[in-house]
Amino acid sequence: MIEELGIKDFAIIDKITLPLKRGFNVLTGETGAGKSIIVDALSILIKEKVSSADYIKHGKTEAVVEVVLTDDFSEDENSTIILKRILSSQGKSRAYINDSVSTIQNFVKFAYQYINIHGQHEHTSLLKKENHIDFLDNMAGLIDEVIEFKSLYEKYQFIKNETEKLKEDLEINKQKLELYQYQLNEISEAQLMEEEEKELIEKLEILKNIFKLRQMAEESFKFLYEDKQSVYTVLSKILSHMDALSKIDSKTLEIKSYLDNAFANIEEAIHLLRKVKSSYESDPEELERIEQRLTLINKLKNKYGKTIKDIFQYANELKNKIKTLSLTEEKIEIKEKELLKLFAKIEELSKKLSQSRREAAKKLEREIEEELKFLGFTFPKINIKIEDCPLHAKGIDDVEFYFSANPGEPPKPLSKIASGGELSRLMLAFKCVELKLVKKGLKSMTLVFDEIDSGIGGKVAENVGKRLKDLATYHQVLCITHLPQIAAYGDHHLIIEKQIEDKKTKVLVRSLSDEERKREIARMLSGRITERSLFHAEELLSEK
Repeated sequence: MIEELGIKDFAIIDKITLPLKRGFNVLTGETGAGKSIIVDALSILIKEKVSSADYIKHGKTEAVVEVVLTDDFSEDENSTIILKRILSSQGKSRAYINDSVSTIQNFVKFAYQYINIHGQHEHTSLLKKENHIDFLDNMAGLIDEVIEFKSLYEKYQFIKNETEKLKEDLEINKQKLELYQYQLNEISEAQLMEEEEKELIEKLEILKNIFKLRQMAEESFKFLYEDKQSVYTVLSKILSHMDALSKIDSKTLEIKSYLDNAFANIEEAIHLLRKVKSSYESDPEELERIEQRLTLINKLKNKYGKTIKDIFQYANELKNKIKTLSLTEEKIEIKEKELLKLFAKIEELSKKLSQSRREAAKKLEREIEEELKFLGFTFPKINIKIEDCPLHAKGIDDVEFYFSANPGEPPKPLSKIASGGELSRLMLAFKCVELKLVKKGLKSMTLVFDEIDSGIGGKVAENVGKRLKDLATYHQVLCITHLPQIAAYGDHHLIIEKQIEDKKTKVLVRSLSDEERKREIARMLSGRITERSLFHAEELLSEK
């Protein structure tokens, strides 16, 4: 529950502190005193998007709303929670939970567990058919089941969208896959080797100049070995002379050594040149094969890389791309299997949820009608129509509330109801039915009611007060009201007043003593305080 509400520089409020207590808290005051501003201040604690300019007091840069909460049912002695939200004139908003900075989303989600506001906006939400399924689920106590279903449904939709995207990508990439496979096959079939091109170019040059090379090799062989004055013959004679010289003059031994080495090299050269000379044979077929091979290599280089090494790198990239596309197909198969399992579970849960709604609807119709009778409707009739519809985030049901306040008149959709008083009492009836669930373990909250007394009076107003009092057994209730019949049921009465000081508006709020409360009820009864109105106020209070 809220122990204390602090508001600073908010709308026309400088700074006020509202002490609230367990049970039924009533807030009254003259029209225009600022009662609804209290609700507006509380509402920013449970709204993600807030227009700061609408709430910050003129001339100020920030507005602050702070509540001190305690969990009535907690066994922890340190169960106090402080929520603070600061609105800045620059449009930014800051939120704190127990002095720790929080994201706005987490803050609102946390605050919503403790504070529930029912004002004009909530009443008019009854007119929107799309909200009716939520009203039914809340009253039927099906929130946990709906949350479970919605989570599963959103997971299904997410995976479905992912799968569709993968299929689209795969379809787009199928042509690419064919191209990648063709290119890889073309490279693979070529059976390239990294140094191959250099060797082929050399062989091509040899074959193109084969006759010239053979002629030069034969002439060289002739000069080296075959002629009478060949290098081999001449060097043999020189070695013979050097052999004789070295036996007489040892100084020629070094010369002879050089010549011996030269002769050995000449003999090896002759052997190699003979082999080379005999290899220079014209081979048109080999020449054509090499030219074709080099043409193929150049073709692949033009398409896939400047060098054979670049072609190999491109082939590896193709393999990775083909592998990725193959993995996409595998992913699609896995996700489609997961979707089938999820859909089966969703079908099962949606049918179970629909059955629970239909069973609860009949019981809720009777309970709501009983509440409406208590709240002043003589012959209320409620029909909760549930029809099958395509699968959506809340199941397979289309829900709409139908209502009739007059005997003989068939129930019509709530959207046809224009009376604000009827709407407010309908909302209260719904809340009374819903909040009976507290006996089944629903967490105690602070319920704020604004304009619940719109369009009612007399005995109906008294019954509304009784119902709010009943709700206060399980929840802390804060009701802003103009009606003495409702205010008289309060356990704790606060008054909000507006004063003018130094040509500036000042808003004050304070708790009333028993005597002050009697005088306020008297004012509410007749618009002014007289002996007669005081008598009626005392009489009204004594009956509660």
